[in-house]
Amino acid sequence: MELLHLNYFRHVAEELNVTRAAERLFISQPALSATIKKLERELNTTLFHRKGRTISLTDNGRLLLQSVEKIEHELTRVQERMARNDASTETPLSLASSHGRFIQLILREFLLPQTAPLFNSDILSNRDILSGLLHQEFHFSISFMELKHPLITSEPIVEEEIVITYPASYSEKEAITALYADATETAFLFPSHNKDYNRFIQLKMAELNIYADTTHYIDDVSLQLALRQQRYFSFVPVSVCREMGLPFITDDVFTVTSRLYMSHVTNQLTVEQATIYERIKRFLLSQRTYLAK
Repeated sequence: MELLHLNYFRHVAEELNVTRAAERLFISQPALSATIKKLERELNTTLFHRKGRTISLTDNGRLLLQSVEKIEHELTRVQERMARNDASTETPLSLASSHGRFIQLILREFLLPQTAPLFNSDILSNRDILSGLLHQEFHFSISFMELKHPLITSEPIVEEEIVITYPASYSEKEAITALYADATETAFLFPSHNKDYNRFIQLKMAELNIYADTTHYIDDVSLQLALRQQRYFSFVPVSVCREMGLPFITDDVFTVTSRLYMSHVTNQLTVEQATIYERIKRFLLSQRTYLAK
């Protein structure tokens, strides 16, 4: 199985039309069809349902498409890291996070001075963060969950409070009533990229006996736009509520406390990396009041 053949498969899966996919790839339609059939033989499965000129993905085709997208994403990340290494004599510090907010908070503080260190950053699941640290893809990370591994040092730095923002049409008391009223529909927003965070929040919702009638999973940019409309319920860090002027339930019963952890491979940081790590840790500690109600 060749990467080129997987790329051809992805184009056909996206277009669901061999002719259009062939035009995008600048190859002939018969050659593309032959490649897809060869790939199906190698995998011993059918990737597309075919009915005349109409095609659609089989279940195995959808599984392969998901894997191909992950493979191509990882290859792109590797190429970008290589390009950055080739383009600069300085070695950037690599930082991964479970949420883009943490990276924004850090970079706002550390990228302003002319002598500031360069950062490469990425937003990943906690599992991918752990894997990346162990494979030395980045130097340290910030996450809202502890990374448990014998080779990793993961230390709690500061606590962050997460509250429920609610539609502007409600008062705080009405919002609490609506969360438990059978006659009122509650629509909740969740960030689509952060499955670990969503599982964490949904467990807390279950503890509070809060159930969403409608759940929307959307990307970070769309999430911010939707929150500004103030039409939905959502668990949001109190610091974000302040920044965006969002109403939130102040009752402590509905407040979720989450710890922020900084992690790195034990005894693997250079002196320069350890210095920046400690600076970031001190900065996060200085933000305690900003992250709490």
